[in-house]
Amino acid sequence: MTESASAQNPRVSIVMAAYNEERDIEKAIESIITQTFTDWELIIVDDGSSDNTVSLIQGFAEQDSRIKLVCNESNQELSASLNIGVGLAKADLIARADADDINLPNRLAKQVEFMDANPDVDVLGTAAYLLDAEGRRVNAVVYPQSHAELTELSFVKNHFFHPSVIIRRRFFETAGLYDPGYPNAEDKEIWLRGLQAGCKYANLPDPLIEYSTDGFVKSWRSIRKHALSLFRMAKKLEVKRGYAMALLLSAYTAAIKLKLYSPRSLRMGPSARQVE
Repeated sequence: MTESASAQNPRVSIVMAAYNEERDIEKAIESIITQTFTDWELIIVDDGSSDNTVSLIQGFAEQDSRIKLVCNESNQELSASLNIGVGLAKADLIARADADDINLPNRLAKQVEFMDANPDVDVLGTAAYLLDAEGRRVNAVVYPQSHAELTELSFVKNHFFHPSVIIRRRFFETAGLYDPGYPNAEDKEIWLRGLQAGCKYANLPDPLIEYSTDGFVKSWRSIRKHALSLFRMAKKLEVKRGYAMALLLSAYTAAIKLKLYSPRSLRMGPSARQVE
């Protein structure tokens, strides 16, 4: 039985939501277990999976008491599941992780070190290696690092790789939890809301996760939900040219689905580094 010396009061709570992830979740959990930073708890919220996901998680939880499984009776979708995990988190630092991504061994160590040295930062992300539909590294993408740069991003740009972030509890106390009213864009909405609330952001330049893209091909249902969320967000935030930018981003996603366009970030060599 593996357990942190401070399991009752860990430095980091990792929140992961899972829905029918039997293909990838073992690798995702193993990438948490092999972190060089060990003072963590992993809260996995299963969102009504119908495959073997729950039994795979249970196997890990039986071997490592830092891993906690919570099961939704029915599918609640991502925002609600993440809010459940955040509500159960014991630590002041709350890290996100996805059930189909890989965390490199020094991810948590580097993020905790940065957060300790920069107490004014509320949310810290990292760069990421992109994986194509076959799970191969094709690129390393680095997002803007300073709060000033992140504040100036246009509506269509991402502030963070969502599964790379580590968040101070006070962020949720200030900005609020994830809003289920913005499915497939809940991360963009909460980061914009956090900026409005005066929260401070940063990104590390190091790629500390392997981010599964599946070629950035989404289902038509997912594309529709994302588009509607963007339009709602543009209206709520009164974004200048927001509807046009939301339409442009939706058209971009649809073009990938129709194989009319291949994302530039997936066309670069495995040693390339792209700044977004």
